[in-house]
Amino acid sequence: MSAPMVETINLKKYFKTGSGMLHAVEDVNLKIEKGKTLGVVGESGCGKSTLGRTILRLQPATDGQVLYEGEDVLKYKKKDMKKLHLNMQMVFQDPFSSLDPRMSIHNLIAEPIEVCDIFKTKKEINEHVVRIMEMCGLPANLANLYPHELDGGFRQRVGLARAMAVSPKFIVCDEPVSALDVSIQAQILNLLMDLQDERQLSYMFITHDLCVVKHISNEIMVMYMGQTVEYAKTAELFAHPLHPYTQALLEAVPTPDLSRRNRERNTLKGEVSNPINPAPGCRFKPRCRFADKECDGECPLKEVSPGHLVACCKCG
Repeated sequence: MSAPMVETINLKKYFKTGSGMLHAVEDVNLKIEKGKTLGVVGESGCGKSTLGRTILRLQPATDGQVLYEGEDVLKYKKKDMKKLHLNMQMVFQDPFSSLDPRMSIHNLIAEPIEVCDIFKTKKEINEHVVRIMEMCGLPANLANLYPHELDGGFRQRVGLARAMAVSPKFIVCDEPVSALDVSIQAQILNLLMDLQDERQLSYMFITHDLCVVKHISNEIMVMYMGQTVEYAKTAELFAHPLHPYTQALLEAVPTPDLSRRNRERNTLKGEVSNPINPAPGCRFKPRCRFADKECDGECPLKEVSPGHLVACCKCG
């Protein structure tokens, strides 16, 4: 089996607060193969976006490793960062706030090309921008417009075009369709999948929408309060969710089947525990219907079936 394109080993990201250290990402281990997509799901505030930004070094890691094709990018010096940006890019959640409103669409796409010194002449840069716009479904007549003159779907295509401009191999997609209408969501998702097939891209797709992640992902990692609580192939996770948190997330998904509208649901109750200097043990315990004293101990990820890992002392 070939080595993964991207791998994290015991990755941690803490933030210093007035009350102590906030554990945003705690010992996360993941692997993403070439041409595959890992979906990362969980409630708002669980650490999904922080994980993506830490992998790309948009913010410094507290501890751990981030391996790109076996090389630890956390050890890169300032002079090596151009190499990282050529291989790893990000599509942000809000396309409007992530684009400079003073720059035209053409200049927004040309900027990363110029920064990374991919082409030497203005003509080569302009020709490449035209190719990237066409590839991302951006009509040529938008080149001289500004972000505020576009709708959300086209703005998100510009964000994707900026990421694709340097021909990366790995892209973190941070909820790229959450602010879009359903029909536009489908267009962007199909575009991402077409580009993946065409260029063998690897994605880490961050979302809270389980329907979207089921459509696009090969594997899914479920996060809760900075930790991985379940990790499995997409079909396996939806067919056999094991962690009580994963089960609650899936049961919260609306269904068009009217015969199931009165079904019993295991809704989450209780308060989220404090992420600042968290106590040992399962962080989901205050909201878990199966919790007992055994949950006060460590609950490491364990493999309960081939490729299916869960962090629960009651599962498996």
